[in-house]
Amino acid sequence: MTKAWYGRLTLLAIATVWAVIYLLPTLLPAAKLPPWFARQFEKKIQLGLDLQGGIHLVYEVQVDKAVSDKVDRFAADIEEKLKKERKLAFVAERKGRDEIVLRTKVPADAAKIDKDALGEFLSNLEEVARDPKAGAVTLRIDPAYVAEVKDYAVRQAIETIRGRVDKFGVAEPSIIRRGEDIVVELPGLSDSDFERVKSIIGRTAQLEFKMIDDEADYMSRVAPRVPKDDPLIKVEVDAYDGLQRGSVREIALRSKSKDAVDQFFASLPKEDRPPDTHQVLYSEVQAQDEKGNELPDKEWRTFYVKRRAELTGEYIADAQVMFDQQTGRPEVSIRFDRSGAEIFERISGENVGRKMAIVLDEKVNSAPVIQSRISGGTARITLGGFRDPFAMQQEAKDLVAVLRSGALPAPLKKVFETQVGPTLGRDAIDQGTRAALLAAAFLAFAIIFYYRVTGLVSVLGVAFNVLFVLAIMAGFEAALTLPGIAGLLLTNAMSVDSNVIINERIREELRAGKSPRAAVEAGYARAFWTIWDSQLTTAIGGFVLLQYGSGPLRGFAITLLIGIACSVFTGIYVTRIFMDWIVDGLRVQKLSV
Repeated sequence: MTKAWYGRLTLLAIATVWAVIYLLPTLLPAAKLPPWFARQFEKKIQLGLDLQGGIHLVYEVQVDKAVSDKVDRFAADIEEKLKKERKLAFVAERKGRDEIVLRTKVPADAAKIDKDALGEFLSNLEEVARDPKAGAVTLRIDPAYVAEVKDYAVRQAIETIRGRVDKFGVAEPSIIRRGEDIVVELPGLSDSDFERVKSIIGRTAQLEFKMIDDEADYMSRVAPRVPKDDPLIKVEVDAYDGLQRGSVREIALRSKSKDAVDQFFASLPKEDRPPDTHQVLYSEVQAQDEKGNELPDKEWRTFYVKRRAELTGEYIADAQVMFDQQTGRPEVSIRFDRSGAEIFERISGENVGRKMAIVLDEKVNSAPVIQSRISGGTARITLGGFRDPFAMQQEAKDLVAVLRSGALPAPLKKVFETQVGPTLGRDAIDQGTRAALLAAAFLAFAIIFYYRVTGLVSVLGVAFNVLFVLAIMAGFEAALTLPGIAGLLLTNAMSVDSNVIINERIREELRAGKSPRAAVEAGYARAFWTIWDSQLTTAIGGFVLLQYGSGPLRGFAITLLIGIACSVFTGIYVTRIFMDWIVDGLRVQKLSV
């Protein structure tokens, strides 16, 4: 035997030991492995959704909300720029989804809102109307930019969901885009985790800071329309210290039924509903009796706020769980980045003595009065109610997780949900295992019966192929699915096919009168490119499935691609070691093919 043969045998031995080591955590429970081994080699093959159970979700990204939010930010930026640079007295309001209306207090000032004043904003906005008499200029967002915002909203939603899912340590989650929908597949979740995971994935986590408009007379006009004997809705009048503004009177509606209040506003004539520039938001508060004593029930309280957010959660740099020193209740402390801190300081300085609503997912979390200009860029979100402290702490941790991973750029609407139980997965594993063993046994019998000694070598090559494929999957912690098992069987068949090509080539060379040594050399040399071409065309199909497939298809593609690489290695390299040993080590005079 040559030194080169011993070198190839040594390499095969190292690869085999490596494969066995990587497969042990998959084949044996951690308790049966030495502690030092379990610490060093903890990666193993994961089971896919169809094998171990899990959850399949489809969400629709409501991209129109992302567009309207972008238009609101444009309006805020334009208002700040023109007030600062041109000293113009005007307001910027969003109209519908795509338009911004700039209304000057002095109609003649509308002429000052020209191309030079708008400058950089005209790259994404275009002027569509101008009314000099009313002092109004209407801008519309560019349709191409709308498409860009929608596309970004979906892509950012995928990354945000992936960041939230990673917090649960789910192995091989599948999160893919399908138009404006997102398909999420999470294998291996226990029943107790289903609802919590769904709530965290779908939580928009849109944190907004909006000013409460207590100077408007809207609520004072609407509140008297609530019947005094209404059993569900009651009118509440609060007063708070507005500092230099003196005592400020605030009117709100309270009810145990949020739907009842919604129906009340919907029943109002169109002209009495909140204007486009404002909205009515709700806060969940403690119920009170007629004397003001707290009751154990919850109620909904209205807040009349300006629709445009002064600051949003996109400026959050960090979030942490803290505990209130007086009550001991958990709360979430947030810290803004540099830009957010500057904006927070500016709006707090401009609104001293006014209430600012801290809004999380369209729900008012708290509404403190701004006592002074706030620098440092920090704020806090309280978790109200007298609930289980452990549940409140878990809620705070979940909120920190979604805030750190980023707010969703647009709300998600769940359009489909299905769960795969572990019992169904176990049945699939048992059936797939039986099918694989039967197929392997039949394949081994057929190849040995037909090719004799070289057939036995082919079976050894297939065995090494399975070993290496599973070891690589374990190293990458790949998920094994039912289609993946099918892919594994397919690659085994392809590995046999490679050996069939080699064996037939060797048989042809022996018929031509060549010695076993020369026949083996020529057989492997001439079969190489045929094997290479056939595997390459199959690999191209596998790459396409990996790129555009979802869930089970991707599992099939991953297993197929790994199997192709291993089948080329075992078919050309591994079996050649054994064939060389037969013709050189055993010095056979007649090769059984």
